[in-house]
Amino acid sequence: MPSDPRIELAFRALTGPIERYRSAVVTTVEEVRGYLQTHQSKQGAGLTGVAAGLGQFAAGRIDFDRFASFIYDGASEDIGALKTVEKAFDMLRVVAAGEDELFHVKVKPGSRLRDGVAGRMAEIGRAFAAARIAGMATTGRLGSGNESGLLDPLGFERWNEAERRVAPALLVEVEGADLHAGDLAEFLDGAVKIVLVVHGETAPAPLVRLITPATFVLQTAGDQGLDRFSEFEGPAVAGLVPEGAAEFIHDPTRGRHPWERIELLRVPEKGPKQRVGGMSIIQQKEELEQLLDLAEAPGAEAALAEGAAAETGAPGGTVASQVDKLAAWLLSQADLRDVG
Repeated sequence: MPSDPRIELAFRALTGPIERYRSAVVTTVEEVRGYLQTHQSKQGAGLTGVAAGLGQFAAGRIDFDRFASFIYDGASEDIGALKTVEKAFDMLRVVAAGEDELFHVKVKPGSRLRDGVAGRMAEIGRAFAAARIAGMATTGRLGSGNESGLLDPLGFERWNEAERRVAPALLVEVEGADLHAGDLAEFLDGAVKIVLVVHGETAPAPLVRLITPATFVLQTAGDQGLDRFSEFEGPAVAGLVPEGAAEFIHDPTRGRHPWERIELLRVPEKGPKQRVGGMSIIQQKEELEQLLDLAEAPGAEAALAEGAAAETGAPGGTVASQVDKLAAWLLSQADLRDVG
């Protein structure tokens, strides 16, 4: 059992997307198995007929595996293609039977979060590369001229839309000082889900940088919101952060405006007082301010102003709210004499 109970929580939240990915791989394994059985039997039948025709003359003198390149379907490329598909089949079987560790990344302290995630995504992408090989073979597009590098790691930037929709989930352990959430933005597409288990001190609201209209973002010190994270059908990221950080849910299904989509679960009682990794006090405060601004619901006066603006085409106004006052108070708590 993992020593940190949050690891178990995270894997539980990722069960659905991991199983969806494995199911897709298993389906591909069976399709490739059928392809290989059909073509291997054809090759075997052809070699048996040739061997019988040559009789004892061929015994011990002819390498039939090599000779097959001249007789199997009349093209040497077919034998090379079949061997490539066999390698792809072996890779798919390994992925299908793999352990959960494939989906667990531990970012080395001081390293870039982006590098750890990109490297693991590329390894996971090998299954998609293998599936592409099978697809090329079944349509007759796989030959000796286009086999180079096909089974190499496949970076996320090269995954197509269909592959991103069945993307597996990742559990990422990272130090709070290394939590540069913007590093994850390029991976939040399709149905990608990432859970961050954050160790040590972190900025108050690092995941606010990932809020976009179609991305589910959760930052929590417990398990609140993880069920909604798991059920969300689009890209999603959850950060299991230490006590004391802001806690919030950004759920794209809850409305068109940011303030409708964001639910503040907890706001820190004090503003940031010191640097965290490379994050200065000002940067941390701006993230917290951004969260509060996005979560601010317009008051009646602002709503009327927005309505009037919609009718006249003029820009709408804003009014102070309790969130504004809270933000101002938080800012007043920070000592800005030694910002860094």
